[in-house]
Amino acid sequence: MGKDVSPSGIELIMRRRHRAATGKDWRLVPLAERRGWFAEQEPQIRAELGIATDAVWANGSWQPAGQVDLFDLTAEEVA
Repeated sequence: MGKDVSPSGIELIMRRRHRAATGKDWRLVPLAERRGWFAEQEPQIRAELGIATDAVWANGSWQPAGQVDLFDLTAEEVA
């Protein structure tokens, strides 16, 4: 595990940790509580995985914030 973990993977880790910490089923947790948990846990999980807090997910990997991909081509454009 590490920098290859997608945003949905980070969300899954947060959900599992929330259930382990509270014993509550994620679907039954009020939206405000979920948002608070995410805001608190995401920076910590990113740090554990070696992902910068300001990194953005683009083209299947984490990229530095503000980086322009000069070769952002889709498979159709290459063929």
